[in-house]
Amino acid sequence: MMERLMLVIITDIHHGPTRYTKKGDAALPLLESVGVQVGVGSADLIVDLGDRISNVDHDTDLKLMAEVASVFGQMDTPTAHLLGNHDLHFLTKDENEMALGHSFQSHSIDIKGKHLVFWQIDLTNTYGDNSLPSEDDLNWLREDLERTALPTLIFTHVPLDDAAMVGNFWFQNNSSAASLSNTQKARDIIEASGNVILCVAGHVHWNNISTIDGVRYLTVQSLTESYTTQGTVTGAWAEIIIDDQLSWSVHGADPIHYQAPVRTLDAHWNEPLSPKIIRQQNSRIADPHHPISGVILDMDGVLFCGEEPIEGSAETVSILQDQGVRIVCLTNNARKTPEQYVEKLRNFNIDLNDDDILTSGMAVAQYLMTREDKPKVHLIGSKALVDTVLAAGAIESDDPDYVVASIDLDLKISDMTPAIRHLTSGAQFLATNYDAVIPTHDGPEPEAGPIVAFLEAASGEKAIILGKPHTLLFEIAIGKLGVSKDEVILIGDTPATDIAGARAAGLRSILVASGNPASSLIDTQEPTLRFANLKAALPFLISHIDT
Repeated sequence: MMERLMLVIITDIHHGPTRYTKKGDAALPLLESVGVQVGVGSADLIVDLGDRISNVDHDTDLKLMAEVASVFGQMDTPTAHLLGNHDLHFLTKDENEMALGHSFQSHSIDIKGKHLVFWQIDLTNTYGDNSLPSEDDLNWLREDLERTALPTLIFTHVPLDDAAMVGNFWFQNNSSAASLSNTQKARDIIEASGNVILCVAGHVHWNNISTIDGVRYLTVQSLTESYTTQGTVTGAWAEIIIDDQLSWSVHGADPIHYQAPVRTLDAHWNEPLSPKIIRQQNSRIADPHHPISGVILDMDGVLFCGEEPIEGSAETVSILQDQGVRIVCLTNNARKTPEQYVEKLRNFNIDLNDDDILTSGMAVAQYLMTREDKPKVHLIGSKALVDTVLAAGAIESDDPDYVVASIDLDLKISDMTPAIRHLTSGAQFLATNYDAVIPTHDGPEPEAGPIVAFLEAASGEKAIILGKPHTLLFEIAIGKLGVSKDEVILIGDTPATDIAGARAAGLRSILVASGNPASSLIDTQEPTLRFANLKAALPFLISHIDT
């Protein structure tokens, strides 16, 4: 029978001015009330998880911290404190130590057969930009856990479980600030130790529980929060009791009670399925010799090279059409509309309709319209891209929710400035494609990739690429073909976009050598078959037409 341990958890007191849903002016009376309730119980330890104040300025913060320390000083139960990010916004660690009379070095203690770890991580006002926990912090935790065989509890201010923040008032739209960059490394150490049974944190202002490899991760609601209680201050504080069971109860206006067996030490879950296995399961590709009734064609490098047709491409398309094979063309080149591509192809004696052409600009337009009725956008790209996105219902705006980028050969560096400013102000970054070049008769010509890379470097924002290899275009194409994807094959010249996208969509693929040169390929870019060009692939295609 494990000896009973009882802990009281208080977090995110936020003494100071009321801000949004944090009722800071109620903090001290609530903390005093918790002290009275704890005083009549039998707690072994009070753990304060940090953010005792809402920062104002240096001198005000010193005063606020002293007032909180005074209330804790009236409690008879032993107390352990952690530092929160607001505690460190204007005050140093030394100033916090002086105010609380408590060391803020990471340390651990043993109580009633349990090992309690108080892991102090540097949460200065730039913590979201830093690599945290640091390597020194991680090494300290690893060494501490190696020195004990006792069931272990770890206390931090910021949670270590990377839980979803959907619905969270503070963090749904600021999720990077809800966690730290190296939490996976921390969990690797925790799981390898085999003796951690519980991790407890605050910071995110709600009650939550996750279980990873049998380890429970609890976050406790803020003492002064009100967004989960319709404006009523929660007055939240928690009791954790550990014997043979783990019991967690949160008191106040946002209560919760949870009970579960304490995990068996050194017991682990099975390893999660590897990404490679999941890709194989989700993207099962038909046998190479399965019948074919639909073909998806890349255009640049397959049908033409710049303004010159590729020999045999028109004849091959015509023969496939005569055999009843349905054809759809995909291109990452958003410089033309489908109507313009139809006209270009007809000049090469290739007869397709507007509805048979899909561009990366159309993928961007469809993506936007699945998110909002009239998305506000800032556009960098060709007239064709602009026309496509606006025709779908988007609205150009000086205060956009999205920046859309593609290639425009007339683009000037100064044209990038508004886009960078919009991105750094919170606009989401969408791009048609990441191709560095496209093949032309005179040699490679720049594509959207350099533009996207420039904006990513300047803004620090990573673009969502909606052209190939994103599966969206492939899914639209399969729908247009109107046949099972097992009966579809893609033909392209670029492994990183055409072949990788086809594989992700679960399609067979043919890589032709008539366009971009293929360098060494990784697993996700390996085609089903290779041919010199579209004409060379014709005998294989004819022999596998679904009759």
